[in-house]
Amino acid sequence: MLNEGPPSPDSVCVVIPMYNAASTIEKTLASLVLQTRQPEQVIVVDDGSSDDCAQRVRNFVAPFRLTLLQQANQGPARARNTGIFAAEETFIAFLDADDQWHPQKLEMQLALYDRLTAQGHSVGLIDCYQLSVFSDGTQQLEERRKCGNHFADFMRENVINGTSGVLVVREVVCALGGFDPSLRFAEDRLLWTRIAEHWEIHTVPQILHRRGVDSGNITAQPQKYYPYKVRFIELYLDRYGPRLTRQQRIHFVLANHAEFLNAFSRRGEHAQVIKVFRQMLGHSWQALICFNGKPTLRYLYARFKTLHKVS
Repeated sequence: MLNEGPPSPDSVCVVIPMYNAASTIEKTLASLVLQTRQPEQVIVVDDGSSDDCAQRVRNFVAPFRLTLLQQANQGPARARNTGIFAAEETFIAFLDADDQWHPQKLEMQLALYDRLTAQGHSVGLIDCYQLSVFSDGTQQLEERRKCGNHFADFMRENVINGTSGVLVVREVVCALGGFDPSLRFAEDRLLWTRIAEHWEIHTVPQILHRRGVDSGNITAQPQKYYPYKVRFIELYLDRYGPRLTRQQRIHFVLANHAEFLNAFSRRGEHAQVIKVFRQMLGHSWQALICFNGKPTLRYLYARFKTLHKVS
């Protein structure tokens, strides 16, 4: 059931894409119950799950309006878009179905937004620091701090600390059409870049988001996601290539391919290492010397292991 009348100035909808998350979704929703500033609505989009996560959402007793939407499996970009365009609130906050928030996450982000806009800033997105916890117990802190115009930074890397830490103005993300549904990897970087093209991006310099990293990440499944990375490179250069120098374009392509070359190398998938390096070399001879020559060394090692296996 939809709210009647316009949304309040600070109303928030949390959008959660969900796929076979029966083991985590209740813990994720519980982290929202603990928010010192609770959202007006939480929309969970079941992206064609085969487990009982949808029933767990139906059974969850929440102090906020909890909406479950279901669709055939189409990937996280379409799932998030479904939630975005179903929402009516002023802000959209994204949260993955296996992540959790610090209790003051929304409170602190909204306070920063209000303070900045009162000072005349045109803010489109606010994130926070992210703590990634891997299945082996190791941790990684993402603490890139943004405080204004960061469009140029996205040409070098994705400077957002994590999608589950993002709070965006709904009108902003809707005006841009949401996430590109043709991508199942790096679709977030493309959208954040488009936001940064016209609006400011800021960060609450606190760890307000805990991310669980399992078999769905690039390190575990690089072969699944690599074609989407190639597609991302094409889309990004089609849109922003004319703004870059020749050297910036070369660095952009090599850096994005090298991310996957490294992932394949860590998994011992030597044929894929060779394939990606040849893609890099086909784009520029600088593949031989980029990143202190590490891609070249990984390529040579993969060639050695492949030839040794054949002999």
